[in-house]
Amino acid sequence: MKTFTISAALALLTSLVSAAPATTQHEARQFQAQITFIGAADGVFTLSVPTDGSLFTITNPLSVSKISSQGGATCGFSGIDGSLTVLVGAQTVDVGPPQTQISGSCRAF
Repeated sequence: MKTFTISAALALLTSLVSAAPATTQHEARQFQAQITFIGAADGVFTLSVPTDGSLFTITNPLSVSKISSQGGATCGFSGIDGSLTVLVGAQTVDVGPPQTQISGSCRAF
C-alpha cells in the first residue's frame, strides 16, 4: 500500500510539473488590443488594453463618436451616459449617442 501511495504521489507531481509550461505558453500568447477612440474635431486617443476579459477603466474625458479596433479580440465598452458598444475583430463602430467612455473589457479570439 505504501508503494502505491508513493507511486500515485509521484505520478501526480509529474503531471503538475508537465502542465506548468502550458500555462506559461498561454500567458505568452496574450496580447494587448489596440483600440482607437474617435471624437469630434479630430479628437482621438488610442489605448493598448488587455485581452484576458478583465474590466479596465478609461479616464480620457473625450466625447467619443466612434471606436475602432485593429482586430484579434471581441471588446465591449460602456459610456458615461449608458451606451454599450461592442466590437468583434477589426472594425469601426459608431457610439450612440457620442459620450465619454468609462470602462471596457476585451477577450482574445
